[in-house]
Amino acid sequence: MHSLNKKMRVDMNITFPALHCDDLHLDAMDVAGDSQLNIVDTLVKKRLHLDGSILSDEEIRVEANKNARKDSEDQKFKEGVGKLPPDYCGSCYGAEAKEGDCCNTCDDVIDAYKRKRWGSHDVVKSAEQCQREGRTSDRGSKDEPKRMSRGEGCHLSGYMTFKKNAGNFHIAVGEGVERDGRHIHQFVPEDAPNFNASHVIHKLSFGPDYGLDENVMGRTSLDGVSKIVTEANGRTGLFQYFIKIVPTTYKGEEMIGAVAKPGQTTLETNRYFFTERFRPLMVDIIDDEHRELGEKDGHAGAHVGGGTGTGTHAAQEHHQVQNALLPGVFFVYEIFPFAVEVTRQSVPFTHLLIRIMATVGGTFTVMGQVLNLLGDGKKQKRRGR
Repeated sequence: MHSLNKKMRVDMNITFPALHCDDLHLDAMDVAGDSQLNIVDTLVKKRLHLDGSILSDEEIRVEANKNARKDSEDQKFKEGVGKLPPDYCGSCYGAEAKEGDCCNTCDDVIDAYKRKRWGSHDVVKSAEQCQREGRTSDRGSKDEPKRMSRGEGCHLSGYMTFKKNAGNFHIAVGEGVERDGRHIHQFVPEDAPNFNASHVIHKLSFGPDYGLDENVMGRTSLDGVSKIVTEANGRTGLFQYFIKIVPTTYKGEEMIGAVAKPGQTTLETNRYFFTERFRPLMVDIIDDEHRELGEKDGHAGAHVGGGTGTGTHAAQEHHQVQNALLPGVFFVYEIFPFAVEVTRQSVPFTHLLIRIMATVGGTFTVMGQVLNLLGDGKKQKRRGR
């Protein structure tokens, strides 16, 4: 049995070779309704080139300077659009943290909505601050699909904790928000094909690392799993890992010597099994177009491909259709209601002697029976003569 009030730690080290760090949001939720949105406190993101190398400090500094200049220009634009009275206090449209809070710019409204875990897409279109600044989207000055393939990847490492309830944690297209008690992702539909969910799982563990043989209990690990999407498999899609977590306790200093503290003889951790599934976002559809030649099209019939006379001509048209799914990587976990205890017991030397004596005695007994059978056979032959 396990307690629902206990916390479980998940350590992860995952590379997304074609997903920008700005588009990587880790959310977690469980069956009890608890959720964590855009977990960043205990995780580290490192921007990568497409070849896997980490962006240098100089490259990041140059980009930061460009963004700073752009922000300065945007601020000048905002200051030049209408003069506000000194005592101006813009409404936050219900997202105020406390009474009297002001949202004087469109970004203030968007930030207030994010703190409330509300979607800001609709309020931007009606907010007075956003209309004054000419904003029509919470993404910028233009309501355009976001280009996610920007020539970078992202390396995600760190840990997260959650209660021992069944649930899932995931990285998916769009930013996760809570609306009417539901967890949803907000994004422009045109963004979905650009969300490249390729990933390499270097490490994923539930609980402390025990440093034992992976074959104990037959654990199947996700460490080293690599999934790369291409044009052939739909460019992107939904990766799902269904994980069965088994609470496991190791007892004995010889079992936990690699990670044990002085005097510690028990280690509580988790092993897991998993199955996986991939569903592509884009699928090929082949339509067979049958058109009867001859009288219907007003021409003498001639089959394409060599035949003569009237008949049926079949043409195949290939096109892609987008499935109704959320591209991303989902780890759906379930915790077994029982626990496993692993101990190592040594056999005393006296037990070994007893086993050897029993083996030798059994051997002599069998040999004696064989000799008796052979002796009885010889006696019978002599009597027959």
